[in-house]
Amino acid sequence: MKNLTLSYPPMPAGADKNVVKPSKAFKNRVYLAVGAILLFIVCYLLLFLGSLGIAIAFGYIGVAIMMAHPAFITLAGGIALILSGLMLVYFVIKFIFKRTRIDNSDMIEITADQHPALFDFISKITAEAQAPKPKRIYLSADVNAGVFYSSSFWSMLLPVKKNLKIGLGLINSINLSEFKAVMAHEFGHFSQRSMKVGSYVYNFNKVIYDMLYDTDDYSKLISGFARVHGVFSLAASLNIKLIQGMQYVLRKVYIVVNKAHLALSREMEFQADAVAAYVSGSNHIVSSLKRIDIGQACYDNLINYSRTNIKQNKRADNLYPQHLEMIKHFAGYHKIMIDDTSLPIISSDWNFPGSSEIVIKNQWSSHPTNEERELNVNRINLITQPITESAWALFEDPLKVQMQLTNHLYEIVNTDKNAETITLEAFKQDFYSKISENSFDPKYNNYFDDRLITVFNIDEMVTNYSHIQEHTAFEELLNAENSNLPSRARRMQGDIDIFDQLNTADHIKTFDFRGTKYHPDDVHNLQESLKEEYEAVQKRVEELDKQLFLFFYTRSAGIDRERLVVQYNRLFKYQQEAVTDYDMYNNIMRALAPVYNKMTVDQIHDTIAEVYKQERHVKNRIKEIIADETTRGYFNDEQINTLEGYLAAKHTYYLEPRYDNKALQNFNEAMDVYVSGVAKRNFEIKKSLLNFQLELIN
Repeated sequence: MKNLTLSYPPMPAGADKNVVKPSKAFKNRVYLAVGAILLFIVCYLLLFLGSLGIAIAFGYIGVAIMMAHPAFITLAGGIALILSGLMLVYFVIKFIFKRTRIDNSDMIEITADQHPALFDFISKITAEAQAPKPKRIYLSADVNAGVFYSSSFWSMLLPVKKNLKIGLGLINSINLSEFKAVMAHEFGHFSQRSMKVGSYVYNFNKVIYDMLYDTDDYSKLISGFARVHGVFSLAASLNIKLIQGMQYVLRKVYIVVNKAHLALSREMEFQADAVAAYVSGSNHIVSSLKRIDIGQACYDNLINYSRTNIKQNKRADNLYPQHLEMIKHFAGYHKIMIDDTSLPIISSDWNFPGSSEIVIKNQWSSHPTNEERELNVNRINLITQPITESAWALFEDPLKVQMQLTNHLYEIVNTDKNAETITLEAFKQDFYSKISENSFDPKYNNYFDDRLITVFNIDEMVTNYSHIQEHTAFEELLNAENSNLPSRARRMQGDIDIFDQLNTADHIKTFDFRGTKYHPDDVHNLQESLKEEYEAVQKRVEELDKQLFLFFYTRSAGIDRERLVVQYNRLFKYQQEAVTDYDMYNNIMRALAPVYNKMTVDQIHDTIAEVYKQERHVKNRIKEIIADETTRGYFNDEQINTLEGYLAAKHTYYLEPRYDNKALQNFNEAMDVYVSGVAKRNFEIKKSLLNFQLELIN
């Protein structure tokens, strides 16, 4: 058994236990939730008594009909009424017999005998959090952790043992201190008595949902009942009308209970974070959230990469070293240092690239945003020194577990057992070669990624290049601050667009921007200020693009200088064409989009007419592209055949009463080839220019 005496992360020294006491906001949500529960109980009892009264009345009327005029039709009518009444009562109480089971086919159960250190670690956390131990522990493949159980109506009345799920992608993404924080958060959901209210609201919410939407079994029952005889059909129609009346009432109650459930769920997350901060330290919650975001992004990329390999009958021998390699690459790409376990060292002010600085509280969200959670735990401010040892230290044989989950995951998707196995070295060679093919030289610090280079008049520029000093260093021009300018501009543009949406969003009462709370009345001023800031950053980007050109221009001569100018002019030409191509592509795809929604025949004809109208321009443009010698070189023979086949065909996308799916497929394939070829051409021309520039100074 592994000794955790030195490795077990300590609780924050001198932590005040008042930290874990329910907050005022949490208590308020509990009171609202209790009110919602009482509202549901009153409404439900009224509906139950009403359905019971109707069933008794139907039974009385049914018996009376059968006794008054004994005949087949009266017998059938009486039985139909009696059964209809009983079915009405069953509809109201059917949730009692329903049990929600968790599909754990993607998980593998482990025991204390197999991993004693892990179970000992979790036992200590539950003791510190004053939470019950999990009944069972399962491992999954993903970047996740959670407590789950099979629930039913009776789980509100009887104690239910919870199970713990731990994702190996999570283990791969965090250290021991952060793993303790994540586990403490999960157990924090069950360490406070007041949190029991949340399970009641959740289950009552499920009851209403069941009666409103989960009615397939009952619909089959009532349909079979109606098919027995015409009289039964009449009784079924009456039953349906009564149920529709009940559902009308329940929809009103559902809105109230659901809002209470979601609002309480958000506060429960904050409360669970408070428990985790008390047990493990606020700083480890913050760093775990950031590392989990990175781990999840890399895991998603790995799954997409693996799907492509499966199509080629290839599979990984072990997914987790590959996942960790992707995490290392992510850190390197974003200039983040890594520790001894190859995990990124996250500073407190680091945010996921491209993340918005606007935080909007969504009343229909069951979880607060990571930004809201960070603000909450930072206010608690309990700091402990991290134990940077990998969380894999808790497993007896990490490699064995990794292989087991990897094989299990491939079994779930029915991968060929004879598929070619990809080792870590083979993965790295393939992964990094593809990155090299599809990225610019690292010396540019990602400055030119995902954007167009500023277009300027080269003749004017070369007459005014004296202000670029000979001693100016390339590294100085593309230092960390300058390299980050384009990504800053993209984030600002995204937030400006969000402010546009806030201008028309009536349901937003408050929002946070850069850590400060604002009201909708502040949107206009904030947006104008952000636009000015964006324009200033964009201007710096434009100026830096020009300075970089002059930097390389002054360091070249003769034929090299001429080649530099030619390559810039060529890039500017095709960049401008690409803007037109992207606009045409987006417009025609936007015109086609309604096809995938339900429409009337007239709407379909109008939609297809708009597609035909734009298609004439797109086809002419594609003809120009494949006739252009430079551009044609960026399409392979198969792609050229796809485009030429599309140009030659005269598709009728809709011929009443149905769409021509093959024609639509050909259209989509041609559009994909068109836009991807344009993108490849621009990327390769830009990469060629950037590589040539570096040759001038090497």
